[in-house]
Amino acid sequence: MSRWQAAGIHLGISAVIAAIVMGVLYLVWYPASYFTAMGGEQLVYLLVGVDVVIGPLITLVIFKAGKKGLRFDLTVIGFLQAAALTYGVTVAAEARPVFTVFVVDRFEVVAANDLAEDELAKVRSKEFSTLSWTGPRVVGVLKPTDPDEQFRIVMSFSQGLDLQHFPQYYVPYSEVAAEAGRRAQPLETLRRFNRARAGEIDEFIRSKGVSEADVGFLALKAKRGLRAVIVKRNGDIVGTLNLSPWGD
Repeated sequence: MSRWQAAGIHLGISAVIAAIVMGVLYLVWYPASYFTAMGGEQLVYLLVGVDVVIGPLITLVIFKAGKKGLRFDLTVIGFLQAAALTYGVTVAAEARPVFTVFVVDRFEVVAANDLAEDELAKVRSKEFSTLSWTGPRVVGVLKPTDPDEQFRIVMSFSQGLDLQHFPQYYVPYSEVAAEAGRRAQPLETLRRFNRARAGEIDEFIRSKGVSEADVGFLALKAKRGLRAVIVKRNGDIVGTLNLSPWGD
């Protein structure tokens, strides 16, 4: 076997593994627009750079049929690739979106590693204590009525925490949907914020078969960007657009 054949086989195996991992990420853990909103493309760079490109290139350089110690060298390459892949998948799993939370007047995407174990332990409903592996669940959150809890949450702001990071106060989205509908802004405002891409809004409305008068938008905040969530006046979610919901 020539070094080019060996590198080609290595490349083919690496590409198949990377494709499987990418399929899980893009279709299961980070569905739809969550992939880019949560920074999933960073893992793509790792997969392509380390597992698909560098590994086969090293094989191309070192491979020589009958070379002493070749099996050990290939084993080391495979181990390093597997370690890089395991690290990347672990990071992606910990950072996967598990809840999209309606908070006051916006949606916040919450990742698995955003929720502290001690806060999850306080959740009474199994619906909110288990972390999804198939994309985020849409929920609402209500401010606690206990003054001590209100103070604790306010004091948590300095640590980068807000109401969405306290799952013991989650409620089904149906309980806050009407409020989301009332808070929604008209699409004309979204067009003003995104003048160069106003056509995307028109196309979205046509594709969903809804009347512009019956929908509005709310901001969605994620780790790697902002989106506009289109909702009906009763709060039902129509879809998401990769447009700025707050202007420049």
